[in-house]
Amino acid sequence: MARHSNGPWFRASVNTWYATIDGIKINLHVKGRGNLNDARRAWMRLFLTPTIDPIPVPIPSTIKPTIPPPNSITLTTTIDRFLDSRKGTIKPTTWESYLYLLGKASAQFGTMGIDKIKVGDVQKWLNTLPVSKSTQGDIATLLLMCFRWAEGEDLIAVNPLRKLKKPACESRGTKAMISPADHLKLMGAATPALRSILLFLHETGCRPSEATRLTATNIDFANHVIILHEHKTDHTGKPRLIVLTPTIRELLSELVAVNPNGPLMRNARGGSWTKNSLGLAFRRACKIANVNAIAYGYRHTYATDALASGVPDATVAALLGHSSTTMLHKHYSHISSRTDVLRNAALKVRG
Repeated sequence: MARHSNGPWFRASVNTWYATIDGIKINLHVKGRGNLNDARRAWMRLFLTPTIDPIPVPIPSTIKPTIPPPNSITLTTTIDRFLDSRKGTIKPTTWESYLYLLGKASAQFGTMGIDKIKVGDVQKWLNTLPVSKSTQGDIATLLLMCFRWAEGEDLIAVNPLRKLKKPACESRGTKAMISPADHLKLMGAATPALRSILLFLHETGCRPSEATRLTATNIDFANHVIILHEHKTDHTGKPRLIVLTPTIRELLSELVAVNPNGPLMRNARGGSWTKNSLGLAFRRACKIANVNAIAYGYRHTYATDALASGVPDATVAALLGHSSTTMLHKHYSHISSRTDVLRNAALKVRG
């Protein structure tokens, strides 16, 4: 009769039940601490069948417990969870921007497990994505945020995109400028609804999103100013002020009479402009007018024209809604594209 222990015993380090027969540890091939009854039945089979020599399974005296890798989840699932975690912590418009940009990555890598995504593949995809370098950089930034969040939530052991490099954001320079001639062409090609937007952008240099969200309650006709309390830089605690030129004052007076409630500037169907609908309408106008431009080009042009006209840079920054001149010189000042300004400056030095 074989000598044996009093029943099966559990080794937690490998999550398996064993028995000891004739001093030899036998693997009962039953997993899980809660499966004691199955382990007993397996042990009894060994005990009641002594004619079968058990195959010894050597077990090292010290076995380091291994941490099983987390179940791989897809990038689409990760992005969905990441976006859910941001709801209520960022502005709805910012959240929608996150959704739009991360959606491009989801369309490309969405079905892949996040632990299987390689930084080289993402880098190559970003560099060939048919969008601006600025948009490529925004997508890279959000992907890095998403993967750092996933790592912090233990959805992934190691962030595979930790070495992802954001594409260098190039200044649009002369490509962003909209000349007076091109502005007239665009105004002629635009629909009446879009024409109001273009006129507003040209006269104020504001962001397209500020124009589309403008309501009658934002306008202070008495002080010739528009006051926006919700804007891109409202974290500074200061309202965004947009000065009313005579042209804009006349335009807004007409729009307030038509749309006293809700957005003043609406699309051809009477609905609110969205980023995508405005972009589509603007591209159509550009195609008809044979002009290569973007709606944000009006903001670049406004800043450059102001600086070229001798307006102090701090004042220009205030007109654009910036608290300092850093963003002004980094993104909107294209004096180098105005050769006439440089030529006049050179004449002052060596005239």
